[in-house]
Parts: sequence; C-alpha cells; structure tokens
Amino acid sequence: MSQLLRVLLADDEPLALRRLKLALQAMPDVEVVGAVADGAQAVSAIREHRPDAVLLDIKMPIADGFEVVDAIEETDEPPVVIFITAYDSFALRAFETPAVDYLLKPVEFDRLSAALNRARERRAALDAGRRAQELAAVLEALRSESHTREGQTYEREFWIRERGRFFRVPITAIERIEAERDYVRLYWEGRTLLYRETMNNLEERLDPNVMLRVHRSAFVNWERLKSVRRDLGGRMYAVLDSGAEVPVSRAYVSKVLSELKVRPI
Repeated sequence: MSQLLRVLLADDEPLALRRLKLALQAMPDVEVVGAVADGAQAVSAIREHRPDAVLLDIKMPIADGFEVVDAIEETDEPPVVIFITAYDSFALRAFETPAVDYLLKPVEFDRLSAALNRARERRAALDAGRRAQELAAVLEALRSESHTREGQTYEREFWIRERGRFFRVPITAIERIEAERDYVRLYWEGRTLLYRETMNNLEERLDPNVMLRVHRSAFVNWERLKSVRRDLGGRMYAVLDSGAEVPVSRAYVSKVLSELKVRPI
C-alpha cells in the first residue's frame, strides 16, 4: 500500500474544484485536507494543514499561484506543488519553480494520477533526506555525550552517508586516509569513501596507536604497514600490505622513524 498523500486544493473556479474532488475520491491513499478559492486562503491553509501536496491554480484572486509559492518557500516542510491552469502560456514560468508538474484544464484523470505519483516520490525523497539528517544529529549528540563523559577519547568508527543511508566503517578496518579538497578519502575493504572532515581535525580524533600521520595529506593504519623504503632521491614511502605506497613528507620523517624504533614492522 502506498503512503497516504494529504492534498490541498486551491482554485477559484467552483466547477474545477468539484471535478478535482471527484477525481481524488476515486484514488486510493489520497486525502483532501481542504479546498480554497484564492491565493491568500491557500497560504493560510498550507500553514494550517501542512499538506504533503497542493494542487494550485495559477490564475487566482488576491495572489496568483506563483505568489503563493513565493510566500510558502520559507515554511517548514513546504508542500510539493502541482500547478493547474487553463493557460499553457504559463508553462515556462511554472517549470522555473520547484513544482513537480503542470496540468492543463480540464485535467485528465490519468495525468492527475501521474502528477500525484510524482508528488509522492518527491515527498518520499525529502522524508528520506530529513531522516538521514536526523540520524546524523543523533550520532553527533551521542559522540559529544561520550566525549563529555569519558574525557579524552578517540574515534572508533566513522558513519558514512551514501545514497540516503548511513553505514559504519571501523577505524581499524581503514587502510589509509588521504586528503581530497574539503573532504578526506577513506580506503576501506577495496573501495574508497568520501568523508567531510579536515586532516587536522582527524589528527585530534584518531588514536595515533591505530592511524599514523605520515604526511600533511595522509594517515596510514599501523596494522597495514609492511615496511618503509627510500627511493634513489632519498624520498621515503610507507609501504602497505596491499602494495600501496604512501609518501612520507620531510616534516613527518623524524616522527615516523621515531615511532618505528618501538614498533616491529
């Protein structure tokens, strides 16, 4: 069963409103939460009922459909808009707005159904994005609470967002981390993942007994470090068990060599 779609109707023509109501009554999982006849009423009804979608006539008294869209733009969770009009001359301007569809009167049942399906998909995508943001906020709150309770702690895992979901990446499972503009790239289980963070912040959050910084743009995992070598030019490289070689910058050579004295590799 599809998720219920709550719809508001806004049209100054009584006959057009009646046709829309009859059509929507025949559609499963659609609830009409109100019907209004001018732009001002439409704005008030949207704020009161908070519908998922609004079927919005463009030519209406007091405020036209475009003005209604402008008025509700800053509303929390604005509805998905489907424009309805008898004038196809408005089509270009309509598609410059966030509207998901543009229907010409008299509205055909199949076109109306397709438009509502688009509205439902748009709403589901928005809900998924909001849930992902909420989860990120919860994870950050838990992390902050843990740090406050335990004092100095290090990250044990990253939570990476990908395609609207979050998944866990243990720090110990990451082979290396490299800077990439405003992000860092994590090398994990034969794949790479982007994570929005700076290298300096990561240095404070990562346990140096797990991830060793070898360059201003790179960390390597101690457990994956197989050897170090110098090339003919004297440049040092950290060689990982995957065969990857990560340059060790001059600024970090002394630190790396000092660490290697107390660690078998």
